[in-house]
Amino acid sequence: MFEFLRSYIIYLAMLSGVIGLISLHKLPGNKGKFLVLLIWFSALTEVVGYFFTQWTGLLNYYVYNFYMLVSFSAYILLLRSLLQKQTNRISAVLFLILFLISFFLNILYYKKDINHSFTYSFAVGVIVVMMLSCLYLVEIFNSNKILNFKKSVFFWYILGILVFHVPVLPFMLAIKWFLIKQDESVFSLVLFILNFLAHSCYIIGFVWSEKKYNY
Repeated sequence: MFEFLRSYIIYLAMLSGVIGLISLHKLPGNKGKFLVLLIWFSALTEVVGYFFTQWTGLLNYYVYNFYMLVSFSAYILLLRSLLQKQTNRISAVLFLILFLISFFLNILYYKKDINHSFTYSFAVGVIVVMMLSCLYLVEIFNSNKILNFKKSVFFWYILGILVFHVPVLPFMLAIKWFLIKQDESVFSLVLFILNFLAHSCYIIGFVWSEKKYNY
C-alpha cells in the first residue's frame, strides 16, 4: 500500500541536496560542504538501492551495508571535528574503531554470503553517534554557543541524523530479535516519515543558519 513512498525518499534527499548547493555561500569551511556531499551521497545510494534488485536480481543489502559503513564513519569523523575537548575527540576515534570492528565482524559472520542486513553494526553505529551527539550538545550548552546554536547548520544536521536513526533502531532490532515479519508497506511508511523529518532538519539548517556560525 505504501511501497511507492520508497521512491519519494529519493526526492527528499535530492531536495535537501539542492537546497544545500544553493546555500553553499553560507558554508565557508570544508565541514559545511561535507554535509552537502553526504546528502548527495545518500541520494545516490537511494537511487542505486531502489533499482539494484531490478538490475542484478540480488537483494540490495550490499548497497545499504556499504552506505552504512561510509555514512557512520563520516558522522563520527564529523562529530569529532565539532568536538572541542581533547578527551571527547579521542573518544570519537575509539568509537570509530569500535564501529569498524563491529562491521568487519559482521562480514566474518556472514562470510559465505554477506548479502544480509548488518543490523548489529547498525546498532553499534547508532549508539556511538548518539553518545558523541550528546557530548557535542553538552559542549554547546556549556559554552557561549548556546546563545546561537539554532543558527548553526551543524546542530540541525546532527539533529536530523538523530531524528532518523534513533527511532529506526528499535524497529530494526524488533524485526531481527523477535523475528517479526517485515511488512514492506509499513517499513516503507516508517522510512519515509523518518526521512521526511531528517531532511526537514537539514533544510531548516541550510535555510536558517548564518555563515558566521557555520565554521
